[in-house]
Amino acid sequence: MKNSKTRLSLSGPSGEKRLTVLLIDNDGFSDYTCCLARGLSRYLNVILYGFSKESFNVTGANTVIGLKFHDIKKRLPKGQSPISGIIRIFFLFFILLTLLVRTKYDIVHVQDYLPAFFLFIPFLKLRRKQICWTLHDLEIFNFAVGINGKLQKLFLRLVSQPALMTKYVDKIFVHAFSLREQLIAKKVDYNKVLVMPIFDYRYLLELKDNNREAKPYDSMLKDSYVLFFGNIAPWKGINILLDAARMVRNKLGQKFNLVIAGQPYRGFRNIQFFKDLNNEDIQFIKIIDKFITSSEIPYLVSKSSFLVLPYNNLFQHSASGVIPLAYTFARPVVVSNLPSLVEYVDHGKTGLIFEVNDSKQLANCIIELVKNNSKCLEMGRTAYQKVVSEMSLDVCCKKINNYYNNLNV
Repeated sequence: MKNSKTRLSLSGPSGEKRLTVLLIDNDGFSDYTCCLARGLSRYLNVILYGFSKESFNVTGANTVIGLKFHDIKKRLPKGQSPISGIIRIFFLFFILLTLLVRTKYDIVHVQDYLPAFFLFIPFLKLRRKQICWTLHDLEIFNFAVGINGKLQKLFLRLVSQPALMTKYVDKIFVHAFSLREQLIAKKVDYNKVLVMPIFDYRYLLELKDNNREAKPYDSMLKDSYVLFFGNIAPWKGINILLDAARMVRNKLGQKFNLVIAGQPYRGFRNIQFFKDLNNEDIQFIKIIDKFITSSEIPYLVSKSSFLVLPYNNLFQHSASGVIPLAYTFARPVVVSNLPSLVEYVDHGKTGLIFEVNDSKQLANCIIELVKNNSKCLEMGRTAYQKVVSEMSLDVCCKKINNYYNNLNV
């Protein structure tokens, strides 16, 4: 990581007082929130309450002089049981109460389904504070199977109250126009919903040449491979990918190799996604079944030829950060034709699009890019240009700052 630091100014370019935003993280979105804090600090004063000091450091947010990290997670009790989860929410309520009362700010910007935050909406409205909400997923995923998954989903809805949040916050940020249309179809005021792309992963480029942690993968990875990256769940289309991979291998032989890197979501760890893999499959399909750290990601992505996102219809209420990740490393993508995915892809230029759940089409797309390396490289260069011009951290934060300044602060 670079040692140079960026100074956070307390006033704007012409001496006027800058707005102050209180960014509140959510566990699981810490890299995103810390990057957002780093980017926004160019335009306004930022106070960051987060769940991961590691994310604060690895994203480079710690290089901004004046941007302080207040660790929420270290103040919460530990434990994974349902009872400990309820206790954590109780503690979180009082942590949020303290920071909202004692901190000076103009805008509160909270991430996704943060438990207990909805309770503070009346208080913030009385104090005439503006509330922004980044809704990363329109639906709460079941992170377990069967009755446990349904109960978890119901519990999270009860403690986060998305309907109340949707009705009373001032602005809602989503990551695709199709997601905006879904909210509008649910009678949400269209002026309230703003589209903001998932920004680039430039901080990972800063890590690329400064880590050795991924070197143990040298013995198992080929020089070039197709990469599936990210946590594994039923909505990720792994079965479709495996079917397509066998077709590609039969067609191309040893020219094709597939790496699947990521761990199952909570609640799916006991499901054997790869139980049907045979001895022939494991010759060209490599599974890295673990959490992939930030220092490992550059190594895995930069060695790949392109990334594949075979997500199915269960994913239609979300966008994916894997696409800008691929673009950051000048890698094209192959994606299913879910609206929230295809908005990020220029077919034939930055990637290829196939019919959702169609393993044969997916196989044909993979074959096209594996056989034509020059085309794959050219698409990767175009993808990088797209992420720089349309989805960079600075481009996105400049837009968010404009939205902030248009609020009635």
